[in-house]
Formats: sequence, C-alpha cells, structure tokens
Amino acid sequence: MSPTVLPFRLNAAARAGHLRQFNQRAEIAWFGFAGRFEDPGEALITFARMPQGALGGGGTQAVNGGVIAAGFDAAFVLAGLGHYDPEVVVTLELSVKFLSLAATDRPLAFRAHVARSARHFAFVEGTLQTLDGSGSPFALASGMVAPGR
Repeated sequence: MSPTVLPFRLNAAARAGHLRQFNQRAEIAWFGFAGRFEDPGEALITFARMPQGALGGGGTQAVNGGVIAAGFDAAFVLAGLGHYDPEVVVTLELSVKFLSLAATDRPLAFRAHVARSARHFAFVEGTLQTLDGSGSPFALASGMVAPGR
C-alpha cells in the first residue's frame, strides 16, 4: 500500500453523518461489518460479529474470499464518504490480492484510504490485517470509487 494517505476532505460533523447512515445499511449489517473513520484519512471496517456463512476460506475457519472482497468494497466506499458530499459513493473498480488465509483467531480490520482524488472519482487502497496491525497483511486491494449523483 502506498504511504500516500490523503486527509479527509469533509469535516468531522459531515463524516459523522455519513458514518451513521453507512453503519445502518442492510448489507453492512448482513456481513457483520462496522465502520469508523480514523484521522487523518483512514476508513476502518471491522467485524462487529462474524456470521457463520463468512467462514470457509480455503476450507478452513478463515474468512471466505467473497466476504473479503465485500469488506474491501465497504472500506473503499467508506473512505470515499470521507471525501465526497453525496451520501452515496459507488465502487467503479476493485482488485484484491489474497496473500494468506485470514484466520479469525484475532480481530481483523479492513483499512482503506484515498491515495489520489479528483472531482468525480478517487483511487483507493487497502489492507486486511489484524486489528492491531501486527503481522503481515492477509490481503491487499486497490480500486476506484466515485460519488453518487
């Protein structure tokens, strides 16, 4: 992941409003995700609960690859919500590199940030690793998001 993390463009109050709506979305709850912003410009998605259907990656108790892709999608949208006024941000592109099985013996976190942005789209990058950031990442991702119209 690039060391370039753009600080959030929106102020804390605007981000708080976006975050409330984001965490109330049905698909976020369905996957057991919970989002938050961390200054200066990082979006964080954790598992508030681990749905049984989220497991089975590599035939083990690791997180399923589809759930990992969904976690990055959520993290990228949330990162975009820290930069754009509209209450909707959509994913234009998502690429995931799986590095190792994401075992659930420790809390996990999807961390994402905007690396470059323009008026109508932003490039985003992310990692899946333990919540405390120890050890190597389980997956890396990159993509593009855009504000809804």
